[in-house]
Amino acid sequence: MGDKGTVATAGVGTVVLNVIVHGKTRKIELENVLFIPSMGFNLMSVGMMEERGAKVSFEGGNVIIKMSDKVAACGTRKSGLYHLEKAPLSDIAAPNSLQLWHGRLGHVNMAGVKWMIKNKDIGGLKCSSMAVKDVCEPCVYGMVAMTPMPSAGGGRVTKRLQLVHLDLGGPMSEPSRGGALYFGTFTDDFSSWKDVVFLEKKSDLLSEYKKWLTKAQLHTGTKIKILRSDNGGQFVSHAFKALHDENGTTHQTTVPDTPQQNGVSERLNRVLVEITRTMMRHKDVDQVLWADAIKRAVYIKNLVTSRALTVGKTPFELLTGNKPNASHMRVFGSTCWVVLHKSHIDGTCGDKAAKGVFLGYPYGSKAYKVILDDGKVVKARSVVFAETDLSEIAEVAEELPGDEVVEVGTGLSSPSDGADVEADNDDKDDKQDDGSETSANDNQGCGGSQDTPRRSGRARRPPVQYWRPVSLVAPEAPTTYV
Repeated sequence: MGDKGTVATAGVGTVVLNVIVHGKTRKIELENVLFIPSMGFNLMSVGMMEERGAKVSFEGGNVIIKMSDKVAACGTRKSGLYHLEKAPLSDIAAPNSLQLWHGRLGHVNMAGVKWMIKNKDIGGLKCSSMAVKDVCEPCVYGMVAMTPMPSAGGGRVTKRLQLVHLDLGGPMSEPSRGGALYFGTFTDDFSSWKDVVFLEKKSDLLSEYKKWLTKAQLHTGTKIKILRSDNGGQFVSHAFKALHDENGTTHQTTVPDTPQQNGVSERLNRVLVEITRTMMRHKDVDQVLWADAIKRAVYIKNLVTSRALTVGKTPFELLTGNKPNASHMRVFGSTCWVVLHKSHIDGTCGDKAAKGVFLGYPYGSKAYKVILDDGKVVKARSVVFAETDLSEIAEVAEELPGDEVVEVGTGLSSPSDGADVEADNDDKDDKQDDGSETSANDNQGCGGSQDTPRRSGRARRPPVQYWRPVSLVAPEAPTTYV
């Protein structure tokens, strides 16, 4: 350092930067990058670049870096330092590893995620690295192996709503944000499409079922033929029987103490609780958010493939005829920052973003649902996510088709950039559990200046161990100095 001091280096690897050259965004790959967590800015070594064959020229307050007579990057002088021209946060995509998609999809089966990536079963599922951890600790805590249910036998139905499975889960260990203690699930046997409702008490199921029935029959244009449930008192009441008689629905109930006869719903409730437990453990989410986590788990189950369906098909595709798109999905419970509209910024120097926890996707809006640190739930389109912990080491993004990558060797030290994102799919809000919601309108991400760096005269020697790079998502991209 400038004062002859030293700082700890956490690792060495490769980082991909998005720079602007002649008005176009392109990627440059920086090798032998030193990752120093204690530094808050980026430095590029001119000497290292020259050793790798790069030509660096300074003229008229501008710097141009060339590789093989081709412009790789350029910058301008500001306050005595040269700043690289980098793309805005909204144009930069964080590396998407298989491990990251495993977390985004609620820790569903890893082999299933690989299959969907390979066969492009859903859009937006881009993966830069197939490397995964030997053991996923949240999965160990949340998905202990259970004895599989025996096959019920018989053929599947051939039409939507020909058979619907209904079950009730709970009571949970503590109420949700909206006071719910139970959740009810509806599963269409043909498409495996699932819906969930939240209840304060079991007797509320009838009113919620009536709402769901009206919506399901209106959207599909057909009536429910068979409803299958267990013999719980909430399912065999006189009011439920009268409703079935009015709609011409056959109500099938299981034999007492034989939950296997309604195995679809029983397994679904077990899987939803496992996914919920795992996602909440992954990000250490408060237990009061269990309803948001279950709603997110149902959303995920409707977007991913299943062994119960035709190979390569998802419930979403069977119900709507369109392939789902997962490009908007983020890890449940991730720390995030909602970019505030200028009308919500406190004064000229007030914060341009509010910190919170990501909960899911509000129904009817192309946005993300976030609970802020003050407890308020908001809908926002412009959100910066920190999906991975700062201590985690992830694989670097490999070159994607169509990307122009210029390799430049250098020494660099900083975290990576964050991402301003937009949700493309909607999830159904539960009125009981959402609490009040407000909208945070879009604005540009926060900018900031950095302290003047002091150059070190010490010869740097890379650590013995190498790995490919530290992948971080930060609320603000540091400035890069040449």
